[in-house]
Amino acid sequence: MVAAIHHYPSIHSSGSSLLYAVLALTTLAALGAATTLLVPATNETLLAGADEQRARYLALSGLNLWSPGTTGTYSIGQDAITLAQSGPDAGGAYTITSTGLLRAGTSRETSRSITARRGGNETITFADDLVDFQNPVIGNTANDAKAIVVFSDNPENAVDTLTLSEWTSLWSQNISRYAGGWMRLGGDTSKTVGAVWYGGSKGTCASGACNFASGLRAYFQFVFQNYDDHTQSKKYGDGFTFAVISAENDPKYAVGGPATGVRGEYLGYAGPGQTGKGIVPPKIAMEIDTYPNRNDGDPTEANSRRDASNANHVAVVYWGGADTSYDDNVHGAGTGPQNPLNASAGYAEKAKGNTGPNWLEDGEEHALRVEMHREGAGAGATYTIMAWVDPTATGGDDVTADYTAEAPRVKSVVTLGAADNAKLDTVRFGFTEATGTSASQNVAIHDFSMRFRQ
Repeated sequence: MVAAIHHYPSIHSSGSSLLYAVLALTTLAALGAATTLLVPATNETLLAGADEQRARYLALSGLNLWSPGTTGTYSIGQDAITLAQSGPDAGGAYTITSTGLLRAGTSRETSRSITARRGGNETITFADDLVDFQNPVIGNTANDAKAIVVFSDNPENAVDTLTLSEWTSLWSQNISRYAGGWMRLGGDTSKTVGAVWYGGSKGTCASGACNFASGLRAYFQFVFQNYDDHTQSKKYGDGFTFAVISAENDPKYAVGGPATGVRGEYLGYAGPGQTGKGIVPPKIAMEIDTYPNRNDGDPTEANSRRDASNANHVAVVYWGGADTSYDDNVHGAGTGPQNPLNASAGYAEKAKGNTGPNWLEDGEEHALRVEMHREGAGAGATYTIMAWVDPTATGGDDVTADYTAEAPRVKSVVTLGAADNAKLDTVRFGFTEATGTSASQNVAIHDFSMRFRQ
């Protein structure tokens, strides 16, 4: 039996020697020493047995090295590991063959192969996996520590941003509503920016880097706990995004925002942030925007998102133009792909009534289902991004199958170039949020579930 295998990030051949040493140096050194002692002897049976065992350990180390897409030959002196994979199958699992090869091309060449099944399409949920969202990324303003707080069942994960008594009080107030845990966005504070990314190793994900394959399905509930009945929806803001970003281009600490100061309308998704890189494209997000920014000015300026009206809206955003990150969530910005225009199917709003609250800022529970379908390869890859707000038909919360019971409220279809498509082979997913200089928000995200469509 093969021992339990841990997944590691993809590597390049040039770095394989160092990583291999970390994984198997002790074992191979011991086996190598045994082989050295045997060389002067004439017992070929013992030599062959030691070589076969060493080749087997090389193959086992290869299984440890593997993550989705890690294939090819990795040299270690005269030895090598070759990794091949097939899949994913209908369940999202891969079949991996790892071959350990000793002394290639010599009279004592020895190889051993091990085939194993890894991965599998599993559903990621807050109830089971919230601990893997435990490192929110924040900017450096005084209020940013409150931007995103993750409430799992372990208060030690939250004491950096709340006192233990504050955390315990919030937990006890909300546990009956959010039994599987929840995230709080905004913290009832203005001048914030933050992001939180999944960092676990479940299914085809390794340390938060997940095989995007043919896309994903996600479902979660949310509530804006502030009641906004302002005629222009300006009492609270600014909203949040559910984002999918390139794991190749973006580390776990990626977050947007302006280089200096505060800009709530970027929603933590657009802008260079404190690192100067922000969230590097390619990337895709569903924004839930509750504060109007209607003007069409320079994207570095305030109030420049080209919103259709003062109404709350939900929209697909990609990354705007290639020359700046400030327009990443400007509606209609960019050409390849273009962010959906504010009058397109990729943008949906609901006007405020003559009385009462704005659409989503009513203090009530809402649900969002998001599906991202990826079809084709290379420069012909097509992405269909859809969202249902408060789906009503049976299956709206079922992420194991595509939802066809009712038409999506938001839909955008784009074709990406080969380079961008390749960089979305492996993705991270999570949430971003921001508040502006005067408006605050308090949003609870809960009952989250997500599954890739392999």
